[in-house]
Amino acid sequence: MKTSFAGIAAIVLLLALAGCGMSSDERDRQKQAREAATRKAVADSLAEERDKDRRMLEAATADAGERIARSEKERDQGLAKAAALDAANAQARTAEEQKRAADADALRRYTEKLRTSLADPDSLQLRTAELSPKRNGMCAMFTSRDKTGRNLGLKRVVVTDARVAAEEAPTREAMSQYLLFQLAARDTGCFPDVLQVKMLQ
Repeated sequence: MKTSFAGIAAIVLLLALAGCGMSSDERDRQKQAREAATRKAVADSLAEERDKDRRMLEAATADAGERIARSEKERDQGLAKAAALDAANAQARTAEEQKRAADADALRRYTEKLRTSLADPDSLQLRTAELSPKRNGMCAMFTSRDKTGRNLGLKRVVVTDARVAAEEAPTREAMSQYLLFQLAARDTGCFPDVLQVKMLQ
């Protein structure tokens, strides 16, 4: 009977323990443990979200920085190309201006040479004047007067650094001047029709 009494006592004790449940201290500890676990889970979740936000912000910042750098590089390249084009255009304009100035200076020089070769320099009237196609003289049409004041009529002339060759009729008296004009026209490229003239013996 002793064993059955001990067994019954054990059963009663187990029932008492089971019937009583947990003490209020244990319930408070479990509640605090659950609250602590919940707080930790929320804190971990917030930390993870902050970490994700930080990584996304860093990635967005890096991407924006790369786009800005690319944009600045393209802008700088565009500005460099524009500056190079402006410089090339300025250089071309300068070269063109220098060429025009040199042409104008050459025309002034050749005109002055023609003027000084005339009997009445003040009577010179140029109808046309331009640099020769070979750029080694001036092709012009002019009128002037002789010393008596008689108008000599419109004449073609080729002026080079070496000579002033006015066109004369191919008469026996003016043949040398006629030939000089022919040679000057050929050498400078002035008056292409002169090259088509056949010389008669």
